Amino acid sequence: MPTVTVVPADNLIIVDGKALVFPFDAPANMHALQWRGDTGHTEWTDGPNQPLTAEDYDEQVAPFITRWQNEKARLEQVAAEAEAARLAEYNSEEARFERLRSERDRRLAATDYLLMPDYPLDDTLKGAVQAYRQALRDLPSQEGAPWDGGGEATPWPELPACATYSRT
Repeated sequence: MPTVTVVPADNLIIVDGKALVFPFDAPANMHALQWRGDTGHTEWTDGPNQPLTAEDYDEQVAPFITRWQNEKARLEQVAAEAEAARLAEYNSEEARFERLRSERDRRLAATDYLLMPDYPLDDTLKGAVQAYRQALRDLPSQEGAPWDGGGEATPWPELPACATYSRT
């Protein structure tokens, strides 16, 4: 049998160390209920503690476990629905285009220095960088865009070999 703590004033039920806080019905004069597997007690605000035995479990302890289980299932369902909504938003075409453009812009910015007037590139290499940058700009308008939002399925243009040279 599980370990159970119930504190109605705090809307708290703890089953096997897992606490949930939610509104539930309990006797108005109950301060707390403690159950430790096969024995326990109920604390009352207007009288002495009442011992609980295994014979009291079904009537006095199990209903709180059922309430806790129902609330836990409800919270899990809410979390699953929120995760499904988050994934739907993440995978929406608008979000994938946003990620694609963000990665495209990052790749463009990474090659900005190559087109600076004082960067030592000959016209052939400069043309290759310009073609690469244009291919990046054209990517969102290609057939199949936004693919996976800039991930592995995106057909990124090949970075020119000159872009791997270190700045000196």
